[in-house]
Amino acid sequence: MTMSSRVPDQREYSHDRLGDRFERALSHYDTRRRVEALVDEFLTDEMVRGKHALDVGCGLGYFSEALAKRGAIVTACDLGPNLVEATRKRVGCEAVVADALRLVDQFGRDRFDLVLSSECIEHTPDPQACLRQMAGVLKPGGYLSLSTPNLLWQPVVRLASRLKLRAFDGHENFSTWGSLARPLGDGGVKIIRRKRCTSSRSSLASTSSLVISTRICRASPGS
Repeated sequence: MTMSSRVPDQREYSHDRLGDRFERALSHYDTRRRVEALVDEFLTDEMVRGKHALDVGCGLGYFSEALAKRGAIVTACDLGPNLVEATRKRVGCEAVVADALRLVDQFGRDRFDLVLSSECIEHTPDPQACLRQMAGVLKPGGYLSLSTPNLLWQPVVRLASRLKLRAFDGHENFSTWGSLARPLGDGGVKIIRRKRCTSSRSSLASTSSLVISTRICRASPGS
């Protein structure tokens, strides 16, 4: 199956199916921590203001909102049409249905100055392919700011799911530093900052996220 003919499976629509339950299940503390790291800490005004930014896996729009408030020209995308509409209403930005595994097909290469994605790639069948797609739509010199759960926490999260402490029933493919670095390096991307963002809650449903800031280092076309 080619990338352009890929049909997402139903597990990839889990967040969209949750509807209003997604907002209730969301940890606003954890979301705020990740917004602070990915947007406020990792991205300077020079990286954001007036720049064309893509929020991949926009969910309910909190990260798109943070980027827009800092002056970015935001395009939000998600596989779930209900989530896309929620982000459009929250932020007022361009918001489109898009598959994180075919971003280049939809948006074209070297399109955005900035790509942000928080807790998205693990909910796809192939997180490393998602990273390659994000690198593909970034312009040379552009920035990627990304978070995804740490593989070390996957047994805890699976236990929480078995105990019915979580409503989510989709893909959960957590990562290591190495599994993030390899596909990014293949795409000419250099990791410039990284940190762990750990919840202080004691809930079995909490996780520790790997948070990275990267820069595209490949040459411009024709240079």
